Amino acid sequence: MVPMVRQWSDWIETTALSQWIQTEEWVVPASQSIHILALSVVFGSAVLINLRLLGIGSAHGRSVSQLLDGLLPWIYRALGVLLLTGAVQTIAEPLRQFGTPAFWLKMLMIPIVLGLTTAFARAVRRNPARWGSAATHPTGIRLFALVCLGLWIAIICCGRFIGYSHV
Repeated sequence: MVPMVRQWSDWIETTALSQWIQTEEWVVPASQSIHILALSVVFGSAVLINLRLLGIGSAHGRSVSQLLDGLLPWIYRALGVLLLTGAVQTIAEPLRQFGTPAFWLKMLMIPIVLGLTTAFARAVRRNPARWGSAATHPTGIRLFALVCLGLWIAIICCGRFIGYSHV
């Protein structure tokens, strides 16, 4: 393990906040439960959007623009909850988080998929009529949807591997 990461983790673990989180038996399980619920909201919303881009569920559904208007606020709010609950879990067990390559991979993929989602949302808002039917979607949108779905699945998998292998 990189010595700096170990020192940083050790320092965080000795703070009063970390000690309090570790000694209060309800904090970590409550944080983990809320984290999983928020992740479900983000992933479920992302799946609905990307399946729509893949042409699944488009026959009688809302347009891509309408779907984004309804689901993006849920995604962004749930991401805020994920940030808070993830911080609690990291403060409680910093070495478990920082000492795992899966954590750093997850932290790399999150801004990538958020950047892709934000850029996509801007493109849809600039020209919502273009997103009314699958026939008018730009070339490559299916690949975009598959990449985004793959990133979200990889993020979830990395979250499950945190703590199982140390650097």
